Amino acid sequence: MGYTKSWQGLTQPNTAWQAAIDLTTTGDKATCIVLAPITVYRIGLVVTTALTATAIIADFDKRVTPGSDTSRVDQGVGRITAPAAAQAIGKEIYKAVSVDLNAGDEIVFAVNTSPTLGNGIPFIHYTRRDEVPANQTDMVASS
Repeated sequence: MGYTKSWQGLTQPNTAWQAAIDLTTTGDKATCIVLAPITVYRIGLVVTTALTATAIIADFDKRVTPGSDTSRVDQGVGRITAPAAAQAIGKEIYKAVSVDLNAGDEIVFAVNTSPTLGNGIPFIHYTRRDEVPANQTDMVASS
C-alpha cells in the first residue's frame, strides 16, 4: 500500500517539530496546530541520533485549545513505545492510529520515558477530512 498524497497547509508545526529534538529528558517537546479537519493514521519518531539504554515512550497528546492544558487529552492521538532500548539512526518507531482532529486542535509531542542518549524528529501521517467550515466550531468566517 502506498502513501496517501500530502496535504501541506493542513497543519502548522512549530519550529521544534521540524528539527531533531533532544529526547534525553521528559516533558513536552513540540507542538503542531491543526488548521483543517484531518484524520491521523500514523504517528512516529525518526531517530536522528541513536537511542540507548532505556526504551523511549512518547505520547502524541491532543489539546482542544492551542497552548492550554485545560481539557488536554493524554495520548489523545496515541503513544509510541520503542520495542528495544537501542534504536539506530534512521529507524522509524511508528504506530498505526485512527484519530479525527478538527481545525483549532493542537498535537503535543511529549516524552514520558527518555533514553540515556538520543535525538529524533516526530511525525504524523494524515489525510484530509472534507468538511465545510460551518461545521467546525473553531472556524469563523471573516466579515
